[in-house]
Amino acid sequence: MKIADCLRATGLLPALLLTSCLYVSASGAFGSYIDPATVSQIVPGESTKGQVLDLLGPPEEFLRSEVLTSLGDDASRVSGAVALGNRAQDAFTYQLDTLSAWASMLLFYNHVRGQIETDLLVIFFDPEDRVREISFRTVSRKP
Repeated sequence: MKIADCLRATGLLPALLLTSCLYVSASGAFGSYIDPATVSQIVPGESTKGQVLDLLGPPEEFLRSEVLTSLGDDASRVSGAVALGNRAQDAFTYQLDTLSAWASMLLFYNHVRGQIETDLLVIFFDPEDRVREISFRTVSRKP
């Protein structure tokens, strides 16, 4: 009797096939949570850098006016950043990336899905360190 026939006769073949199945789900967040209610407290023309730091904490990135034009080279950043950056002195950026992924791995079939959601807040300041512009958006991508 062949090995496959023995496994089938004893019912071990289905058990072996079932043990080669796997389902995995994972999620994670990287960066700082950006609370829209807190962002709404920031008033262009009135709020200062110090007040922004008190409300949101240290930024992920602090950009000086001479590097603001490089934001225009990165299409996944803020639309219109070049126009805003040309009128701004400095900028703070805050970003939260949330990743969700699922995977089913079977003996003869594998399927992986994922989604990345990015909250990006960029606050531009004038030469007097007052908020000039605020850009806040969420982008959802499926890799």
